[in-house]
Amino acid sequence: MKQLYLDTKAKIYRATSIMFLVQLFGALGAGFFFVIQNLFQTYHIFGLTAAENEPALWFLLFCMTDFFFIVLAVIVAYLIAGLPAVAPSFALSLYFAFFANPVADGESMYSFFFATPQNYGQSVPIGYMGYLIMAVALALLIKLLYAGWSRLKITIGRKLDNLFNKLRKKIKQIPADLQGLTVIEGVDLIVLILIIPVACAATVFMLVKYGIQVPFAALSQTLGNALNELASSNVILAAIVMGLMVGFDLIGPVSLAAFSVAVSAFLATGDAQLMTVYSVCFITVGWTAFFGIFCCKIFKKGKTDTDDMNFGTTGPINAFFENIKLTTAFAMPLACRSPFTVIPALMTGSAVGGLLTAAFGIVNTAYTDGSLPKYATGNYTYGSVDYTFAELFEQGEIYMSFTLPLRSGDWLSCRLPLFVIILVSAFIGGLVMMALKEGEYRFLKKRDCCYEANGDIVLEMRAWGNQLAEKLKTNNE
Repeated sequence: MKQLYLDTKAKIYRATSIMFLVQLFGALGAGFFFVIQNLFQTYHIFGLTAAENEPALWFLLFCMTDFFFIVLAVIVAYLIAGLPAVAPSFALSLYFAFFANPVADGESMYSFFFATPQNYGQSVPIGYMGYLIMAVALALLIKLLYAGWSRLKITIGRKLDNLFNKLRKKIKQIPADLQGLTVIEGVDLIVLILIIPVACAATVFMLVKYGIQVPFAALSQTLGNALNELASSNVILAAIVMGLMVGFDLIGPVSLAAFSVAVSAFLATGDAQLMTVYSVCFITVGWTAFFGIFCCKIFKKGKTDTDDMNFGTTGPINAFFENIKLTTAFAMPLACRSPFTVIPALMTGSAVGGLLTAAFGIVNTAYTDGSLPKYATGNYTYGSVDYTFAELFEQGEIYMSFTLPLRSGDWLSCRLPLFVIILVSAFIGGLVMMALKEGEYRFLKKRDCCYEANGDIVLEMRAWGNQLAEKLKTNNE
C-alpha cells in the first residue's frame, strides 16, 4: 500500500508538470492574440470576420488554461494505468466539463461560467479536484482489474486444462497441445479493451456523479442561501465566509455560489461591495500559492521542487500582463499536488482578503460607472458605448472577468489599498501553506512514505531539445 501511494503521488506530480506546459501554451497564445488586437486595433483575425465568431478563438486558447483539468485527468490516468485508461478518462472528463450541466457546447460553458454565469447555474460541477479524484480512482480500478484478470486467466486456464484432459479420453479430435490459457486469452480483446475500461468508466461515473457532483450541488445551494442571509446582517462575517468558499474550489459550485450572492446583491441594490470582496478573494488565491512556495524556499521548510516554483510564480506574472484570471489558474495544479496543504492555505488567504476588504469598506466604482477596462469601450461587440457591469452582465459579455479591482477603480481609494490587502492576505495564507507542508513532510517522513519531488520541466525540455539535436547531428554524419 505504501508503494502504491508513492507511485500514485509520483504520477500526479509528473502529470501536473506536463500539464503546466499546456496551461502555459494557452496563456501565452491568448496573450499574443490580445497584444496583436490592441497593437494593430484588429479585433477579428484569422478569418474571423464577424464579432460573433471571435469567441471560438478565445475558447480554444483558454480551454487549455481554464479547462486544464481535462488534460490533467487524461495524463494522470495514463501514467497510472497506461493505454487502457486514456479513452475512459477522456470521455469522463469531457462529460463533467461540458455536458454534466444543461449547456449546448463547450463555448457556451466557457462564457456562462468564466464570463457571466447564466442564471448563476453553470460551473465546473465537481470542482477541479473532482477531476483528479476521478482520474486516480479510474486508473487504480483499471489497474486492479487488469492485474486481477491476468491472475484469473491462469486459474481458469488450469481448470480448462483439466477439462480438456478429461475430454480427450472421450474425444480424440481435441489437439494434444491445446491449452486452457491459450483459449481464455482468445477473449482478451473483448475483456481488456471493451469490458474492463467500460465497466470502470461506468463505476467511476456513478461514484463521481453521486459522490461529488450531487452533494456539491446541495452544498453550494445551502451555502449560497446562508451567505445571502449573512450578507444582509454582517458584511464582514459574510466576506470571511465568501473567502473560505472561494478558496475551497475556485471554479467549482461552492465558489460559484459565493459569486451568485455577490452579483445578485449588486444587480438588486447597485452596491458593488460584495462584488469587490469576491474579486479580492479570487485574486488572492494566485498570490497565496506564490508566497507559500516562496516561504518554503526562504525558510527551508516543507519540501518543494522547481516545478512548484514554476507554478507559483507564473500566476502572479500573468497579473502584470493584463490577465489576472490566470493568476488563479496556475495555483490549481499546485493544489492538485498537495490538496491538504494548499487548499486550507488558499482558503485562509482568501478569507483574510475578504475580511480586510469588507472591514475597510473598499468598493470598486468601476462596476457602476462604465469604466471597466476590458471590452467596455466598443472594441468587441456592442459598439462605441461604455457599459456598466450590470449592463454587460445582462448582455452576456464574453469576458466579464470578476478579477478587475487591480485594473480599474480609483488609484488611492481602490487599486493601491486592494493591492496591499491582497499581498498581506496572500502572505498570511503562504505562511499557513508553509506550516502545513512542513507538518505533512514530518508526518510522512516518520512513516517512511514521503515523496520528495525534484522535477524541473524547463530543464527537462532543454535536455530533450539537446538530445534531439545530437540525434539529428548523428544521423547527418
